Amino acid sequence: MLTDTALRNLKPKSLTYKASDRDGMYVTVSPAGTVTFRYDYRLNGRRETLTIG
Repeated sequence: MLTDTALRNLKPKSLTYKASDRDGMYVTVSPAGTVTFRYDYRLNGRRETLTIG
């Protein structure tokens, strides 16, 4: 679960990585430490990704 505490404990690594929540929701953490929320979903059989911020 992506709680406030869990998000604060995510540390940057040498490569971008993601931490999943559930139902297609996850965050990516860049080497610079930027945390970006993303949501994967299907539309007309194609996978789409919504970047929230």
